[in-house]
Amino acid sequence: MTAEPTLPRWLHVVVLGSLFLTAALVGVLLVHDAARPTQVEQRIVTELGVVDRCETCHDAADHPAPWLDDHAVERFGCTTCHGGQGLALTKAAAHEAGPDWEHPLYDASEREAACGACHEATTVVGAPGLSHGRALLAERGCAGCHSIPGFALPETAPQLDGLRDKVSAGWVHAWLTDPAPLNPGHKMPRFALTDAERDALVAFLFSLDGPALDPAPAAGDSDRGRLAVAQRRCTTCHRVDERGGDVGSDLTLAGAKLQPAWFSSFLVDTHRLRPATRMPGFKLSPEEAADIVAYAGEQWVPDADVPWSAQPDSVDPTLAATGRALFIDRGCAGCHRAGDVPRTRAAMALDDLGRRHVADLPQAGAAPTHDLPSWIATKVLVPAAFDVPGVAAAKMPAFTGLSADDALDLGIALAALRKDGVPGGWKVHAPALTASVPAGEVGALVDRFRCLVCHQLGGQGGAVAGVGLDGEGSRVRREWLVAFLQQPVTIRMDQSARMPVMGITEAEATKLAEWIGSSLADPAIPEGAVLGDPVAGATAYAARGCATCHVVHGEGTMKGPTLDGSGSRLDPDYVVALLAKGGTVVPGGRHPEGGLPEAEARDIAAWIASL
Repeated sequence: MTAEPTLPRWLHVVVLGSLFLTAALVGVLLVHDAARPTQVEQRIVTELGVVDRCETCHDAADHPAPWLDDHAVERFGCTTCHGGQGLALTKAAAHEAGPDWEHPLYDASEREAACGACHEATTVVGAPGLSHGRALLAERGCAGCHSIPGFALPETAPQLDGLRDKVSAGWVHAWLTDPAPLNPGHKMPRFALTDAERDALVAFLFSLDGPALDPAPAAGDSDRGRLAVAQRRCTTCHRVDERGGDVGSDLTLAGAKLQPAWFSSFLVDTHRLRPATRMPGFKLSPEEAADIVAYAGEQWVPDADVPWSAQPDSVDPTLAATGRALFIDRGCAGCHRAGDVPRTRAAMALDDLGRRHVADLPQAGAAPTHDLPSWIATKVLVPAAFDVPGVAAAKMPAFTGLSADDALDLGIALAALRKDGVPGGWKVHAPALTASVPAGEVGALVDRFRCLVCHQLGGQGGAVAGVGLDGEGSRVRREWLVAFLQQPVTIRMDQSARMPVMGITEAEATKLAEWIGSSLADPAIPEGAVLGDPVAGATAYAARGCATCHVVHGEGTMKGPTLDGSGSRLDPDYVVALLAKGGTVVPGGRHPEGGLPEAEARDIAAWIASL
């Protein structure tokens, strides 16, 4: 009997391997099929033009809280906030889009920019980058060159008429070269100008006539000037040797920079020389102004040569027309008033920047930028980053003092701008003004003393002062306020800003106090509170640990206002309401939110009224 022929060993290996591979493939297909949804979940939001299939794989209930509380998926869909290809049915197509994808999935900065499509207020809860970016747009005066919805032409830059009476030509040359060495905290960007362009600009600026200056006063006394600067609290707004506020210009070199005649006239009648300045109209006497000028000439000067000593101090009047054209071309008129030059913007409008696709924009370097906020941030930090050879270079100036995070926040704010955004029903508008400055005599006083440069009122104004004017009429006694406006005293020891002494007369203070008391009362604070037992109030004050924040008779901590003299300062109705209702009485304040029992609040208020 002959043996049956056997198959070669290699063939056994091939057959068995094929069986294993087939089994593995079948298993993968079964697993994939089991994970595939049984049906496509499609969400349509007609008003937004959204067709999303994201919920085929994602359960909206798994979305991190609390966003869906007021962003219901039925109303917004998914891609409105997250981006991505809503119609896609695979993860790769929906999520892993490249820079040329029409609707790429948003990264963190783009998601914040998406918030800006609906939310129009400067501050948007839950979107710190967007909020900070919008604040920077105002602070840096971006609307001076670009049309940006919600931003008017800035009014913070100085008027330039009569500049030749104020500073030397050498100082202007140095400033146009680089403002930072002359005023490190200044917000004006640095323009790339040639020597010839600076010569022309100086010639134009020095051709502008300004208001006539007052007759030169007699020489002042430096010692009296030092005392006047301290008493007027100039450093609340101005920095000197790296100390002081930043609302006004740095005065470290003011004695060398400012011409004495102009400086004195400005202090005597500030708004005649600079009607749009943020500085209050102090209306100093010529003698006090001369004293301050004398003090500045001794103390606010450099130890060595002035930084502009090497700059040309001559002016060629024949270049004025060229300088005027350059002033307009470089966008200077967007921030500064100068003669009859119209206030115009020189750069492209940004009202639809958020619809630009990064793939259509020029790139810098080998590594492309994939998201719009980052692209804008690069442009802000390095204006020439995307210049193309053979094409005119960008005229955008360089901003100093901006960090990479600042630039990205600006990118987020600008990437939120779209002409045809969401319908009106989806818009969250900026809060309406809840109070306004009246016309007439009171309005003129508020304007003259520039109250809203430091104080908030009805959603407008500055934030230098810790507490706004809304509700102030219910917080303080009118007699105390009249005296305070004439001679401000320090109440909040923990705040560096001190209200300047502006020379407000008793009649002016009375008119302002009457307006505040009658028009700026808080309807949430009931009148006629019955005070309790001051002895029990003193015990409760100690037991509640109020001295952790407040000072009384020299004891306590200066985290909150001092309470000495509160009996003549604070309205008892306000004190009872604050203690009983907590920090809700002063939104944004630092008083604890929780309230005390009514009886205990009345007791403590009675003790405070006795101080």
